[in-house]
Amino acid sequence: MSPMIKKFVVAAAAAPLLMLWAAVATAHHSAAPFDFSKKVTIEGVVKEFNVVNPHTFAVVSVTDEKGTRDVEYEGHSASNFYRAGFTKGAVKAGDKISILIAPRHDGADGGFIQAFTANGLTVGFGGLSPSTGKPDDKAPDAAAGSGAAPPK
Repeated sequence: MSPMIKKFVVAAAAAPLLMLWAAVATAHHSAAPFDFSKKVTIEGVVKEFNVVNPHTFAVVSVTDEKGTRDVEYEGHSASNFYRAGFTKGAVKAGDKISILIAPRHDGADGGFIQAFTANGLTVGFGGLSPSTGKPDDKAPDAAAGSGAAPPK
């Protein structure tokens, strides 16, 4: 086999792997699915709430006009949540929660957690009133409160 053909075979074999790696890396670190120009408040019951790196992950049982279902949300990193006032064990399965999210552009369930209130604790990056746990129209934009920007 000539050196030119060997290079072509290696490149052809590597190209799909490179594309797969790029798709996975882009999907994980992109905030593109979320509309940060909108704020939506979701209320429900916590099924799972994991404040971890690289992103916080929550599953909340939500009841609305679509019925009752479990919806997945993601948020900032653990370090951002802890700086914003979160403490370990503050949110557990079974707790009632109010979450301010940036909804998905496609209208599907889910969103990016900008703030939440559970058990009398409000944690967030602007957007919820610490005294009421409800949307605060005077609050700074969601990414501005802690100096943290949405993930890229």
